[in-house]
Amino acid sequence: MNNMPPPDMYMNYSAGTVQKGSSVTVTITIPDNWHVNANIAADEFLKPSSIEIAAMGIKFGEPKWPEPIKEYSEALDLENLVFKGRFEVVLPVDSVEADYDTLTTNVTFHYQACDNSICLAPSKKTIKIGERGINGLGGSLKKNGNEEALAQGDSGTADMSALVLLLFAFLGGIILNLMPCVLPVLSLKLFSLIKQAGESRGRLLALGGATTAGILASFWILAAVVAAVKAGGGSAGWGMQFQSAGFIAFMTVILTAFAMSFFGVFEIWLPWSATTKMDAAGRKQGIAGAFFTGALLVLLSTPCSAPFLGTAMGFAFTASTPVLFLFFTAAGLGLALPYMLVSAFPKVLKVFPKPGAWMVRLQKVMGVLLLATVVWLLWIVNEQAGHSGVGIFAAIAVASIACSVLLGKFAPPGKPFIREAAGLLLCVVALTSLWFAALAPQYNIAATEKFNARMQEQMTEDGWFRYSPALIEDFARAKRTVFIDATADWCLTCKANEAAVLNRDDFRRAMDSLNVALVKADWTRETPEVNALLQSMGKSGVPAYAIYPEGDATKQIVLPELLTTATIVELINKD
Repeated sequence: MNNMPPPDMYMNYSAGTVQKGSSVTVTITIPDNWHVNANIAADEFLKPSSIEIAAMGIKFGEPKWPEPIKEYSEALDLENLVFKGRFEVVLPVDSVEADYDTLTTNVTFHYQACDNSICLAPSKKTIKIGERGINGLGGSLKKNGNEEALAQGDSGTADMSALVLLLFAFLGGIILNLMPCVLPVLSLKLFSLIKQAGESRGRLLALGGATTAGILASFWILAAVVAAVKAGGGSAGWGMQFQSAGFIAFMTVILTAFAMSFFGVFEIWLPWSATTKMDAAGRKQGIAGAFFTGALLVLLSTPCSAPFLGTAMGFAFTASTPVLFLFFTAAGLGLALPYMLVSAFPKVLKVFPKPGAWMVRLQKVMGVLLLATVVWLLWIVNEQAGHSGVGIFAAIAVASIACSVLLGKFAPPGKPFIREAAGLLLCVVALTSLWFAALAPQYNIAATEKFNARMQEQMTEDGWFRYSPALIEDFARAKRTVFIDATADWCLTCKANEAAVLNRDDFRRAMDSLNVALVKADWTRETPEVNALLQSMGKSGVPAYAIYPEGDATKQIVLPELLTTATIVELINKD
């Protein structure tokens, strides 16, 4: 289902001089067959409508909302309070300074749109005086003047903004190659690059194209999953697959099998790709291997968000399905760009020595690094489900090793390909049956028990407050500034920021001196509260950081994915 079209919005000052007692009226029109939640939410999981207004030299009072409509929602099974059709919000002027300027007036309407079957993620619409609107209507009001001002939602630059965000997605894909979340698959990338060093230019182009195809295929599969989750009324986010125990089990099996292949326990032998023994040694993991390396690169690269990527995907995850696929394609092309460049300009590979016996030893080192990645996955499991969960996933890893050994005995290189295919199929069926029949129920029980225990604690193990909307309201009443860290146990960029900034003594001292409350929002497992928080920040995944001046969420300051203590302190002091 596509998102609701943005509401039409008009703004006008009351006639006469702008002074205390005058007002601004914002007229909002909701598209047919849709409604938005009223300014008072009927349920804690619904996002109430709110409105912000700002202008230089003018202070505004509390908005005056119309009477909400009571309407029973079958999807939510409750009587909801909503606005629909056309309605007006009046914002009184509390005070006016001598140098006021109404040309700086802007209004942001925050809303959550619903129809009879689904509620979309919270969104917002901003209008500014003097900007060209949808129907070409501009508005102006001279400083200290008496003219009536009219402004409409600025969508004249929407296409340009979308192009900028698309560029952000591409740049974010490139930067993803440098992020900590990619380090676990560095071994695969490095070994693949070295293996290509002695190939012809045509062969390199084919391998680069296969790697790119694998990257794009994985991104498109992820986009399809996101679209399906959204169509079903669920909440989707970047890296959400690492919230699934089934996905982690799948990656444990795949990485363990790759490691066993690097150790020589078994090999995938494609008979049509080899005509001589020497040719077989160079090509048995050629095009197909490059494709699956690209696909695996994506699956292990998505636990974290990169600079630019978080902003772009925050938009893409709320857009229509074609736009979602377009943004995922741009990010995929960015991630694949280094491999395409190396394939197009093979002289870069001359820095590597010629392939030889040393590659066999290096291959075994790569296998050890892949097993280290499996250990990282087990650490994630320990954070989610404790020692009992680690035992369950260790059993999956051991079963994968056993299947690899059996495959090596059953279908050694040089035997008919059908034996390999049959062996792989039997291993997949056996491991899948083991997971769903015996291990998944036990893991879910252990993970749920640990998650519930964590959520009942107000403080995290490292001394941060645990996020909840009620906690933020408490800090807002106390006028205490809040720093929010939206994180997950499986997010390596999050852990890198914690080690480099958030867990350091100088950061803690700076926050203590400014009386800033440190709040951690845990997205290791999906929760509606953290989903709503990320959506309010315009983010699709973690890491995500924000500052609430005096605890006021409506004045939210969103920070970049990579942090420094100086930047955080500067933004807090600037407010």
